Amino acid sequence: MQIKIKKLQGSEVEIEGEIAADEFESKREEALKEVSAGVNIPGFRPGHVPEKILADKIGEQAILEKMAEMCLQKAYPSILEENKIEAIGRPEITITKIATNNPLGFKIKTAVLPEMELPDYKNIAAQIIKKKEDVSVEDKEVQQTIDYLRKSRARKDEQGKEILPELNDEFVKGLGQFKDVEDFKNKIKENILLDKKAKMKEKKRVEILDKIISSMKIEVPRVLIEAEKNKMLNEAKANISQMGMKWEDYLKHIKKTEEEILAGWENDAIKRIKHGLVLNKIVETEKINVPEAEVKEEAEKIVEYYRNSGQNVDQNRVREYTYNMLKNEKAFQLLEKC
Repeated sequence: MQIKIKKLQGSEVEIEGEIAADEFESKREEALKEVSAGVNIPGFRPGHVPEKILADKIGEQAILEKMAEMCLQKAYPSILEENKIEAIGRPEITITKIATNNPLGFKIKTAVLPEMELPDYKNIAAQIIKKKEDVSVEDKEVQQTIDYLRKSRARKDEQGKEILPELNDEFVKGLGQFKDVEDFKNKIKENILLDKKAKMKEKKRVEILDKIISSMKIEVPRVLIEAEKNKMLNEAKANISQMGMKWEDYLKHIKKTEEEILAGWENDAIKRIKHGLVLNKIVETEKINVPEAEVKEEAEKIVEYYRNSGQNVDQNRVREYTYNMLKNEKAFQLLEKC
């Protein structure tokens, strides 16, 4: 089979070629069985209709089209593998020539992973990581947390006036494993500090990726953008549901349609995709590996968490999510050591 591959704009390729006549015809018997299985003709069992009667009933073209479908289902993965084409999404297939005892002509257009050349990402990461930023906790932040906790456990008197519980050792021991008020305040301060450090770490990670992609030209395929926007939509719906709201009511509240929301996410979706592509390229370049035992252990924790919450999850999807999460974490850890 001879093919021609042409690169198109938008990170797509067009594959044009022909499948030899004998290979095309070799699918006839299999195609006849599959097509006849869905055809009811009085006097014949499904799947046992003679070829001539079947062709008269549904037409020779329908049989040829089924033969073409079977040929291309077999040929397409081989074409991708032999030509090292990293296809994504559904291909767009056009039959250019189809006839009995003739080669099958076709064109396939598919989106592919963008070609990328990474800049000096280690140097970029080092420049950002070395910037020192002080992280501290003020007394008023601790007090705000204490006030919130006291209000959440307030009671009302006979006149409906809110009465806050007294901040004493008994109160704090009822909230958790705290020795006394002083220990309670110290633990709150530690938790706020840990939260701030985690947010600072995440901010620097995003800054590293933003700096890397700013010096690259990445053509993001439309199919990836639409898939990412749909992923963001599902995340938003899940968050709204957790807040006890219906999605339709939320749309009415913000006075927007779903289509308007999706359109507004275009740039964010592209950035998220570019971040993911860059991380994948770094993982590939650095030959980062995640041991199967590590993936299994983390995946089991996630599955157990959802089971305890009364939810069933697809274990294959959890494993894929876990692998990607650990892979990205290892890439970030490498960058943070630069």
